[in-house]
Amino acid sequence: MPREDLHFITVRSIKACVSPILDAMIKTPISDDAGEHADAAIVPQDDGPPKGLTPRRLRLPAPVRVSFFSALALIAWLSWPHNSPVVAPPAAPGLSVSQLASAQVLTPTATAPPAAPDVAIDGTDRAGRLADEGPPAAADTLVLPDPLPTKVAVVRAPTATPTALPTEPPPPPDSSLPQVRIIPAVGIKLPPTRTPAAEAIPQGPPPTPTPVPLPIEPGRLWSSFTPPPPEQNDHFWVGRPFLPSAPNQLASPSYQFGSTAGNRYRPHHGVDISNPMGTPVLAATEGEVVHAGPDDGELLGPYNNFYGNTVVIRLDRRLAVGDGELDVYVLYGHLSQVFAAVGQRVGPEDVVGAVGMTGIAIGPHLHVEIRVGANTYRHSVNPYLWMQPIGDTGAVAVRLLTADGRTWPGARLTLARFQGGVATWARQIETYLEGESILPNPAWGENGAMDGAPPGAYVIVGSVNGESIRADLTVNPGQTTFVEIRTRQ
Repeated sequence: MPREDLHFITVRSIKACVSPILDAMIKTPISDDAGEHADAAIVPQDDGPPKGLTPRRLRLPAPVRVSFFSALALIAWLSWPHNSPVVAPPAAPGLSVSQLASAQVLTPTATAPPAAPDVAIDGTDRAGRLADEGPPAAADTLVLPDPLPTKVAVVRAPTATPTALPTEPPPPPDSSLPQVRIIPAVGIKLPPTRTPAAEAIPQGPPPTPTPVPLPIEPGRLWSSFTPPPPEQNDHFWVGRPFLPSAPNQLASPSYQFGSTAGNRYRPHHGVDISNPMGTPVLAATEGEVVHAGPDDGELLGPYNNFYGNTVVIRLDRRLAVGDGELDVYVLYGHLSQVFAAVGQRVGPEDVVGAVGMTGIAIGPHLHVEIRVGANTYRHSVNPYLWMQPIGDTGAVAVRLLTADGRTWPGARLTLARFQGGVATWARQIETYLEGESILPNPAWGENGAMDGAPPGAYVIVGSVNGESIRADLTVNPGQTTFVEIRTRQ
């Protein structure tokens, strides 16, 4: 049985037991012989007729009454549930007197049970409303027990269900946070962000400042003669060593004769023409084969197996110098195969080998070298002034000297062609380095050269130890253009 119903029955039972006792004690009739008591009624001494017996109410002393009702209140108080205080605000609006009278006492609870409410003995449910009524009122109604003269409606304010305060989740560890890295868009510069010095992450050793180039030191005394015009002096006696169908005919401008390709290699004694492995190599001249095969048995370079499979041809023509003539040799190195033999006579169209990368070659290419006076590494000259120009192109021979006629080794000059004030073609010419007997062409006396230049007006510009130099020239088809430049130093 619910606790509220048990309380209600207990109060009713106490009232039923106590009421008869009270009635017996306070309502007792008094006989005639009670007149001798001090509190008996006073009979007037007159001649009127005698009066009959009159009932009289017995009044208990005040302390007894107070004690009795106090005990009764204490019993009621002890039987009353004390799990939560009851607040008695003004009666809820909209409740009739009959509803207040029939309302049942409820024990306030924190939360309403989810199940359907039970119906009490008197036809009301736990919410304090009749079972057959509609939706509950805005507030529950409580009624005090019967010991009070009348039932007083007490409105119990609805108790809100405690709701746990939301707790902020702990921040994720730094390792789980996405690392965003900001990349600026093209053409947009982000403002610099100042990073505290304490949080700066070292990025390795501090950068080494670029060393200032040392001034170019003048070399040995150089040729100072004036060469004859190109119609008399040109000697393009070696044709292109590849068929016209070959992918490439031009030598690499990055590793020119007499240069080191930016200090990556030793001074170059020839030129390199790249082509696929196995591309046929032509003799490109008339002459006799003086070497065919590996160079490990016969020294052709600075050491054996320098060129690998090699073919050397001595030209039928000889170069006239002074009062004599000099032998001229063409060397083809790094071949994958050799198709010639020593003593064999060859013509320009004869195939003497195939492109390879034997010896010290890094990739498949043909090393072309011209030697004058002897078939040795120390007698090589620039092939640009010996190989026939391609199409209507021409060659340029430069002589860059000091004021007193010495060479400027390692200087870099720009050869550029202009049309309508705009540069349409340009190459860089590096003057020959000292050492390893890098020699000029005996017919030109140059210390720098370039081929494959389209015909037209050109300018050569450069700087030697801070001194600007410039020269204008014209390149003609199939010819060599010679220019000498002297500095004030």
